[in-house]
Amino acid sequence: MTARYKLHVSSRALPGREEDYDRWYAETHVADMLALPGFLACDRYRQLDMEGRPTGVFVALYEVETDDPAALLQSVFAAVPTMRLTDAIDPDSAAFAFLQ
Repeated sequence: MTARYKLHVSSRALPGREEDYDRWYAETHVADMLALPGFLACDRYRQLDMEGRPTGVFVALYEVETDDPAALLQSVFAAVPTMRLTDAIDPDSAAFAFLQ
């Protein structure tokens, strides 16, 4: 049964590359992700600490529709070789979680 979820993706830029990373995400990566089957919309955020200062963590909330969340995430990983990537991302920082 097809259901709607939010896919929570958090990541960091390499130190000093935050502007490059933010620009790539907004101008390139969101379009690549929304071209994938099941991806409907995206909202992006910068995580702040309790004093309102940026923590360096970027968050994307994708609205997705699927009957198999794990397969949807695998389709993202399978599409990575065809995506326009950036060298501004901290490659160890990406984390994924589904919300319902």
